[in-house]
Amino acid sequence: MFLSYAKKVSLSATMVVCLISSQATAQQVLAVNVGLADVGGAKERVKCELIGSGPLRYPPKAKRYKYVGQVIVKFGVGADGGVIDPFIVAAEPPGVFERAALTHVKSYKYNPPLHNGQPVEVDEVAVKLVFDPKRRR
Repeated sequence: MFLSYAKKVSLSATMVVCLISSQATAQQVLAVNVGLADVGGAKERVKCELIGSGPLRYPPKAKRYKYVGQVIVKFGVGADGGVIDPFIVAAEPPGVFERAALTHVKSYKYNPPLHNGQPVEVDEVAVKLVFDPKRRR
């Protein structure tokens, strides 16, 4: 009887450790971008750690015609880690991938950007998204 109780306790402890470790990996940093924060009237470079995003969807019409392209998007990151006001800087070819790029960037979630240990709002973060039907995600 004692042995089966010990096994149950051991199994429960193992499950708790697995649960905690899976939560720790959920906050894994996927990428680091650098933006500018207005700190005391001066612009300071601040790192922004991307911890999550939705899927990059390839537009069906572009996939049908096997278009390859890229889009550069600029945006801000709020003190809470959310994306603020994304806009297209450049797109090649124009008019094909912009909507998919904006939708993807709006799904980004960052750790709150910090400057001297305080959360700050960051401007001028830029990312380049590449659309290629042959590329694995």
